[in-house]
Amino acid sequence: MEYFENFETVKQKLIISGIGEIEKHGIADFSLRRVAADCNVSCAAPYKHFKSKDDFIAEIVLYIHKKWEMLQNHISELFEADAKKQLTEICVAYVKFWIANPNFRAVLMLKTDSLGDERISVMVKITESTKALIHKCCKEYGIDAEEEKKKTYIIRSLVYGATLMIDSGELENGDETINMIRECISREFE
Repeated sequence: MEYFENFETVKQKLIISGIGEIEKHGIADFSLRRVAADCNVSCAAPYKHFKSKDDFIAEIVLYIHKKWEMLQNHISELFEADAKKQLTEICVAYVKFWIANPNFRAVLMLKTDSLGDERISVMVKITESTKALIHKCCKEYGIDAEEEKKKTYIIRSLVYGATLMIDSGELENGDETINMIRECISREFE
């Protein structure tokens, strides 16, 4: 039984190690050999789970996106009836997600065309879902298209900026900062 449990987790271990590999070496110097060595498996092991290096990297991106998407969908369901609360909590979750998983950011920052693969579009998907939520709030509050552009810029800047500032230590990673982010987003729809 232990053999099968370990076998099932090799792919996940490879993906986690691959995230670290991208963080340390980028795409250009990505090494399947280093990933395999890090996981204490043979150099051939990654090819049992992935067709190619590009397929492996695409799976890494999808892994991170699925983790984010599950969290976002959960929050969307919790606050389905309140667009402003839904937007606010998803933005807060976004900050917490990237702070809790700093190694994921290297993957997030991949150029979407770097591998010529449609699956490598995490940032685009996240950006579009955030814009859709802001649009939903603006529509609910009767905000026109020009003002919506401004609110989109302000909210996205706040979320990305807060993430960077928490990461650099400029802002404390705690409840006070998270509540400040919530208040700032909520104020956009008062």
